[in-house]
Amino acid sequence: MTQTPITHNLTANGLQMRCLEWTRADHPESQGGRSTVLLLHGLTSCAETWSLVAPALAEGLRVLAPDLRGHGETDKPDGGYDYQSICRDLVGLLDGLGVEKTAVAGHSWGASIGALMAADYPQRVNRLALVDGGFFRMASSGEPTPDRLEGMLAPLSIYASRQTYLAAVRQGLPGPWTPELEAIALASIYHNPDGSVREKLDREHQKLILRATWEARSQYHLGRVRCPTLLLPSESSDPMLEERMARKRAGVEEAARRLPDGCPTPSMTCSFTGRRWWRRR
Repeated sequence: MTQTPITHNLTANGLQMRCLEWTRADHPESQGGRSTVLLLHGLTSCAETWSLVAPALAEGLRVLAPDLRGHGETDKPDGGYDYQSICRDLVGLLDGLGVEKTAVAGHSWGASIGALMAADYPQRVNRLALVDGGFFRMASSGEPTPDRLEGMLAPLSIYASRQTYLAAVRQGLPGPWTPELEAIALASIYHNPDGSVREKLDREHQKLILRATWEARSQYHLGRVRCPTLLLPSESSDPMLEERMARKRAGVEEAARRLPDGCPTPSMTCSFTGRRWWRRR
């Protein structure tokens, strides 16, 4: 298995994009013909998010993980952060890599992008997995004012140093901290000469994405998805997050209802009740 991914740098939809690829060089179909999965990271993250998962997937698949517009080492233009433009980026990426059809798995914001891509480009997406995103709406109501958008960003204080940034990331991740997780966290930031750090996704561009997310209502696109779909929500026993968990459960139920019954292959949906998973076709 190839642990170190291949790096592609190519132009897609007028954008210079970086995409990591994991594949087994000794696989009989390594030069073409293998099924592909396209992995879409979440907001402020980058392709390395998938570096612990991708090698396992590469046992049987060609695995592609791009830095989405504005993220990682992909171009950071002033505009084009709406969902439709990012989907066009991805279609251009598939064209550039010679991929006709692919499974798509997205995490959080990347899941919302994946849902729209599957709806708008059914000829390019043959499987869809939404990991903790794409099936519930943002909590806030009203207009996405500049003050509201600023309030949704991480506080500037966490960027004072590498140490403060890593401490903030660790606080949000249960379980043991490992060098691999630290490497993933550091892949999404730049180090400034004064010792502070900053996200590779510019804060103003992040606000544009949050505004687009506010307006996109991606869960409504699921009614147009025609491929088998897997919903994978996370859960938490933290009582401080109970309201969010309740919204998420309701979102999963609504998403399951929206997925059409007439898919060419029955969609598989997953949800949870309390701490127990259940499945249905």
